[in-house]
Amino acid sequence: MKKILKRESSIKLVVFIVLLCVLYFMSYTVSFGQTVTATPSSTLSPSASDSSAIEQLKEKVANKVEQIRKENNRAIAGTVTDVSSASISITTADKTGYEIKLDDALTKYYQILGTTEKEIKLQDIKKGGYVIAEGVINDKTIAANAVYIDQPYLVDSGKISEVDKENYDIKVVTSDKTVYTLSIENYTKQEMVNIKTLAIERIGFSKIIQGDSIHFTAKITGNEKDNTYSVDKILIVPQEYFMK
Repeated sequence: MKKILKRESSIKLVVFIVLLCVLYFMSYTVSFGQTVTATPSSTLSPSASDSSAIEQLKEKVANKVEQIRKENNRAIAGTVTDVSSASISITTADKTGYEIKLDDALTKYYQILGTTEKEIKLQDIKKGGYVIAEGVINDKTIAANAVYIDQPYLVDSGKISEVDKENYDIKVVTSDKTVYTLSIENYTKQEMVNIKTLAIERIGFSKIIQGDSIHFTAKITGNEKDNTYSVDKILIVPQEYFMK
């Protein structure tokens, strides 16, 4: 008799443990939006409130990912040193190397033309060209959303230290003591500040005088030697302006 009672107690204990396990796994899977089979003929589905909570969680995660992407979205510009179907290697002005990672589905390519952009293909990007890559940067790697072909410019200012009236060249010393030779071309836009009216006026080469301050822009072609540039635009501020 005692053996029978003991056996019945053991069976009840096992049944109780099994029921607890079933209930635990049912509640666990339902909380994660899965259907649980209680018997071959009955199922439990997530409630509308559970589905809504899951969708809200997904939306919050997606928004957080987008926020992080925007916060880390930056642009890096440099000269192309290598191009492949998967990446573009560039060197920036300070000689730092970056690898631009490309994605066939996501990365777009553009040519900057003045104030407009023209969509191009990866094949249009060549070694030696100048590009701007926009995307998420991780150390020296950028996952590019867009790559732009652009024309690099030298933009600086300084004082005129020498005027060569025979060759139409001027030497300029910048604030960091860099010396540039600026070649005035037929297309160079030459302007000067009128110290009486402060209006900006067009001038000829003869108006450029040693000691004047100058602001200038010049295209960087990569073929320059000895810091000599064909200048696109100059703005002269006469030294008399600072003596008033």
